[in-house]
Amino acid sequence: MARLRSRISWLKDGDANTRLFHMHIRHRKRKNFIGKLIAGERVCTSHEDKAAVIDDFYENLLGTCTVREHTINLADLGINAQDMSELELLFTEDEVWRTIQQLPSDKAPGPDGYTGRFYKSCWAIIKEDIMVAISAVWSRKMVNFGTLNSAYITLLPIKEGVEQPKDFRPISLVHSFAKLITKLLANRLAPRLPQILS
Repeated sequence: MARLRSRISWLKDGDANTRLFHMHIRHRKRKNFIGKLIAGERVCTSHEDKAAVIDDFYENLLGTCTVREHTINLADLGINAQDMSELELLFTEDEVWRTIQQLPSDKAPGPDGYTGRFYKSCWAIIKEDIMVAISAVWSRKMVNFGTLNSAYITLLPIKEGVEQPKDFRPISLVHSFAKLITKLLANRLAPRLPQILS
């Protein structure tokens, strides 16, 4: 866990120099800590004030979703309808295992803390539970799946000494299960893209 938090990827598996890992963790924490944010004439130092400034900034930047008044008729554009019924089939265990093997082993864990390495090394133990969960998602039985739709949003400074919301780049750290579902869908759709796209 310390090696993951430190983001050190150039050491061999089994290296256990935790002092090095903790030193990198402290450095990353100091570098990424947001001490204050300036919003207009206001200087915000409390966590609640900084969160409000960030929320306001991105709400104004992204806006709100509006209902579209127009639709596109694909037939008029010469784009033929495709038979996509095979995309609706249930995922097989082999298909899920092939997708798990494609997951990066030690990349940014989300709120659940699991990485690709966990799925790869524990597949024999967890495969039945994972297949049941995937089947539930596929059949749209989303009861108790609300927590899987949560994410950590982290702000990364894009330069030194940042103090304004516009100087950060947000990234989302989502649950590993959500990443797995997304990758499964992408892998299934990828071979059909040349037929769909011009």
